[in-house]
Amino acid sequence: MQAAKYPVATACQFGLIAALFRAIDAVGTTPAPLVPPLFALLSLRSRIFSLLPANRPPRGGFDVEGKRTATPAETIRPSWTPPGIAFPFIWLTITALRAASSLVVFKATGRVLCSPALLVLALHLCVGDTWNCVTNVEQRKGVSAVGVLAVWTSVVAAVKAFYDVAPAAGLILAPSAVWISIASVLTWTIWRINPPLQPLYPRRSDASDAKAALVLPLVFRPRQLAKVLTTPPVGPPQKKEEAV
Repeated sequence: MQAAKYPVATACQFGLIAALFRAIDAVGTTPAPLVPPLFALLSLRSRIFSLLPANRPPRGGFDVEGKRTATPAETIRPSWTPPGIAFPFIWLTITALRAASSLVVFKATGRVLCSPALLVLALHLCVGDTWNCVTNVEQRKGVSAVGVLAVWTSVVAAVKAFYDVAPAAGLILAPSAVWISIASVLTWTIWRINPPLQPLYPRRSDASDAKAALVLPLVFRPRQLAKVLTTPPVGPPQKKEEAV
């Protein structure tokens, strides 16, 4: 059941986003200026469609002895791990690249959202949300190492799909594949250097006490949805104001 919930949740989330795209197309042609904000929102908040809690790391990373790091204090990290403060800048840049490249594809595919290339990008976001659940909520390092390969495969597929439609769009999106390649190496390294070595498939002993169960997506829960949508996107850590 633990292994089956991941593809089920990913498929259901993808189906909801595809249905949204089709519904918008059925209403009429989406104005081009609205496409980048739509995909930026999906890039930052696609988890509102997820059947699993897909929480991301805290803003700016985890607080470990007064420093911002990319992983919790109990996790052994390789020396080349980027500092936690770098991740918000990286992901906001990737969000901008996704939004810009999606607009290029949208214009090149007859100005429809439910096009194969844009759906491949949506699938990549769904796979990423499932991986966030495995990594950040359940903290299954072994399953995370396998799951990040699915994330990498899906982003490469998205870059190729975009490039086939409009080479410029593929080149704009390509840096996200480069970053996820680095993140994949980091994920496998963290799994390898943290004893005891966790299995590459779900087991009761490899997760935190709070195992994630399938739930109703936030898009169907108005109060929680409003809270998530009104929360500022993950960005550079804010400086604490000094007491007067």
